Amino acid sequence: MDNVIKQHSKEYGETPLVIAQVPGTCTLLGSYADACRGWSLVGSDSSVLYVAVSYRDDQLVRLTNATLNDRKRFSLGNIKFRKEDRWGNYIKGVVAILANEGVSFTGLNITVEGNLLYADNQMVSTACSLGTCLALDALLGLNLSLTSLIRISYQACTTFNNERCKISDLLTMLNAQKGKVLFFDLQHVTYKELGFPFTDANEEHVAIVVDSKISPNAMREEINSKRRAIERAFTKLKELKSGGFLRDFPENELTARVVPLDEEARHICEYVLMESHLANDAASLLNAKDALLYGKLMNRVQAGLRDLLEVTCPEVDWLTKRASELNGCLGSVQISNGFSGNIMVLLSKQALPSYISRLEDYEHIFGFHPRWYTYEGSEAARVVFPEHR
Repeated sequence: MDNVIKQHSKEYGETPLVIAQVPGTCTLLGSYADACRGWSLVGSDSSVLYVAVSYRDDQLVRLTNATLNDRKRFSLGNIKFRKEDRWGNYIKGVVAILANEGVSFTGLNITVEGNLLYADNQMVSTACSLGTCLALDALLGLNLSLTSLIRISYQACTTFNNERCKISDLLTMLNAQKGKVLFFDLQHVTYKELGFPFTDANEEHVAIVVDSKISPNAMREEINSKRRAIERAFTKLKELKSGGFLRDFPENELTARVVPLDEEARHICEYVLMESHLANDAASLLNAKDALLYGKLMNRVQAGLRDLLEVTCPEVDWLTKRASELNGCLGSVQISNGFSGNIMVLLSKQALPSYISRLEDYEHIFGFHPRWYTYEGSEAARVVFPEHR
């Protein structure tokens, strides 16, 4: 937080009046389960975003991205989406919605800062929208309900910016706790809080996140293209289902080619339904602290990502394969945390040094210096300055 105060003061010559902090999210399992309204496991990530706000005495809103060293501005009398404003539109969207709902504004100075700003558009837009909403709620004394915070943030992403946004991500950001994950039933938009047992506090096993450090754009277009293909496949599958929930479509009818889908669509539907059901199974395994079976489940999901959905890359394949060869490593899977090529590895604490040493080979082969950290989760989105709020 000290850095965003420093950057805001440097840019505008004044200390911010309010600072909101938002964590990134990490979908451990069920990244694509929204397509069938299935189940997913989502926790908060170590990435973070700060939104600092103070007043101006005119009708301008000046925006500073202290992390990317970029600046934008817009007039409160003319709030429109402009493609060239990029990240600035995520903040602008919240202001536009609040203004349309009758909130009276004066000029604002806003600074965003944090490593989450290096994430993909979906994560950045979600976090920026929620952070801006929290900061303006505190600054203007709006007393927005949790439902209103989610609605405004979601509309800012989807309606104003035409970006994907998951209600599950917003709920996770607002309800995050260290050592906890949220188990979502996406059909009913409900969740349960679960303990995540494989942290440093566990005497035997630990889950680490490995950042392959490939280019942030390396997989984004491929995954965006795949998401469009998933939407098409499930639109077709929905037409073929006579009733009930889409997530309960009989998988054997897909594998036996009973339903008239092309091969790509069949593989997509097979994978997404399998991933959703495995996320459901994983919840009970976390409750039981069953590292062995949870690791096997991670491996099944990874095999599906590679062979059915085809959304991995050579770097991720290498990291997960090396993990599978190591005695004491129980499982590895590609995760969705807004950064390309990140995986989670579950292994015994005794095996951790051996796996980390293998990351040196990765650097020699691919030329990227990977980063790793123990998965712990982080605290919920909130106003962190002034501290009494």
